[in-house]
Amino acid sequence: MQNELKSAIRFNDFVAYFGARGVVALAWWMGAAHAARIREDQNSFPFLQINGAAGSGKSLMLEYLQKLNGQTPYAHSLAHATQAARARIYANAEGPIVICEHHDEPEQPFDWDELKPLYSSGDVISQEGGDRTQRVTFKGALVITANQPLECSEAVRSRMVVVDLSVADAHTPRIRPEAIGDLNANEASAFGIKVAQAEDWISSTIKVFLPGYQGQLMHKYGPRLNARTALNCAQMLALLDLLCSLLAIPQDVQLDARKVVHDIAFLDTIPY
Repeated sequence: MQNELKSAIRFNDFVAYFGARGVVALAWWMGAAHAARIREDQNSFPFLQINGAAGSGKSLMLEYLQKLNGQTPYAHSLAHATQAARARIYANAEGPIVICEHHDEPEQPFDWDELKPLYSSGDVISQEGGDRTQRVTFKGALVITANQPLECSEAVRSRMVVVDLSVADAHTPRIRPEAIGDLNANEASAFGIKVAQAEDWISSTIKVFLPGYQGQLMHKYGPRLNARTALNCAQMLALLDLLCSLLAIPQDVQLDARKVVHDIAFLDTIPY
């Protein structure tokens, strides 16, 4: 079954193109299917930020990931949406939604701090029409894609796991992009179906392993490590364990992916 699922989503081709950072993004994507449950259990689920210059593969990665859920590839531009439209996007979210940063200046610049409540179990105010509003619980998860790291507050930055496709060691594609670009969405949706059926397994396993991973990270990187970053990275390490079990990922790939997460934690300890 594991080999069938890996074949259906062309996992080996995905890794051949994106390397360990692709595996980290895929682990986050698996968890994002149950972000509401994870936030209910732990009061947080990190945002995923995918950075990279034009041609680095951001769109290719996101199209691949969205196909796993049977989604039509699509990204929202919050900066060019009204506050009411953004509220509807948040309120209607089920699973991961993709936000793209546009560099052309809108009339009213978007304040990334608006996203902070979506990290935890915060309510979303949704405009129903006229003066009517209602509070709904955000059930989705946020992916933010940008050419450069976001210019945002430390409070927002600490809520993110960043996958940077532009760094020198990000990935050296060993295959042509078409190998994953023409992935059949119907076949790929087998991943989304399998993950959807695994909510209890995913949430319970994270709860078991999270404290140990948090403790390891805090012990390894010391008091300079932001507690929120430690929590984010601990969640990612637990999700990597789950993904590796689901797809029988080879140990060398597992180790490379865990190093990416540890690098995120380490970079958090370096003063800007």
